[in-house]
Amino acid sequence: MKQYKLTAWPDLPPRYRSTAMRRVVSEMTQRFVTARDLARKSGASTRDIEELLSKLTKDGVLMSREAPRTLPTQTSWRDWTTIIRGLVRTIRRQEAR
Repeated sequence: MKQYKLTAWPDLPPRYRSTAMRRVVSEMTQRFVTARDLARKSGASTRDIEELLSKLTKDGVLMSREAPRTLPTQTSWRDWTTIIRGLVRTIRRQEAR
């Protein structure tokens, strides 16, 4: 699966000036993303995104790379809060003994 990122802000034709397509372009200026992620985050159809990617490639403003096979898992703040609460309970129990 490929990931895409813009090298410069493109001049979009009227067909691609919708809010959803601007979200797609904005997302691609900040990080590498897959077409599926773009469709999910923007609400645009996969077909429209693929056509936009094709146009951006022809215009020479799009970088692409193969997506990493496994992405590192990030621990959310909620997970950390649970971990810390557990540690605090354990420490309090040991102090109470």
